Amino acid sequence: MRYLKNNLLVLTDDDPDDCEFFLDTIETINIDIPIQVFNGGDQLMEYLTNINSKLPDIIFLDLNMPVKNGFECLKEIRSNERLKKICTIIFSTSYNNSDIELSYKLGANAYIQKPFNREEMQNILKNTLDTDWNDPCSALDKHNFVLHA
Repeated sequence: MRYLKNNLLVLTDDDPDDCEFFLDTIETINIDIPIQVFNGGDQLMEYLTNINSKLPDIIFLDLNMPVKNGFECLKEIRSNERLKKICTIIFSTSYNNSDIELSYKLGANAYIQKPFNREEMQNILKNTLDTDWNDPCSALDKHNFVLHA
């Protein structure tokens, strides 16, 4: 967490079970950082485009959400001057290569496939939060990161 400046994480996911798993895991690794949860891409973008909103250090963004999906959010984030440098990590159950490729094409900093157990989730979150996203390759060789060639 030494690289976080704004001291805020954002999770955007419409699955309540995935949100609870994420939040419970953060709690178990004793990371004391505020987390804002949005249940859809439309809510995320409404928050981010509000000039008075505190911008996060990292956005964990699910792909498959109703109303506005992760691809649409990523496209909007990268095209907005105020938002485009926010570290945005796709956090999805999809193992589809076309989803991974499109995520990187649209500007994702990383693509992480959601783990199925707490130990994997703990490792992913620890590594993600201890990565200097100005030099993302510093930690991408660790757990479950999918690199863009």
